[in-house]
Amino acid sequence: MILDEIPIGLEGIYSVLIEEEHVPFHLRGSKTEVVSTPDLVRFMERTAFESLIPFLPDKMTSVGTKVSLNHLSGTPKGMKITVKTKLIERDRRRCLFTAEIFDEYEKVAEGTNERFLIITNRSNVKLMKKKEMIS
Repeated sequence: MILDEIPIGLEGIYSVLIEEEHVPFHLRGSKTEVVSTPDLVRFMERTAFESLIPFLPDKMTSVGTKVSLNHLSGTPKGMKITVKTKLIERDRRRCLFTAEIFDEYEKVAEGTNERFLIITNRSNVKLMKKKEMIS
């Protein structure tokens, strides 16, 4: 199975320019327009997710199940950040990544992201019941 070929040590990298959409609404227009913590989490998850894509067969993806992030320093709007992830543990369909996030000056965040590999069109009884509630 191709999943067995996902190597421990798999690395991902993603860079993005911090724009107004990444700044919390209550800081927009102030002297402290910095990237939000939720956006850092989103960038971390995206980086780990994208590193897995070449190893996943059709109709499989990964979903985040746990995140931990220490936001160490603010990054101002207009500065680029780079996210680096590394797969440190894999148990069947569970993948655990570490992450470090740097701006152009220093490390601004570090954390972990746990992801599970799933079949995208598999029947999920619990989810179907929830969908019925909103129909």
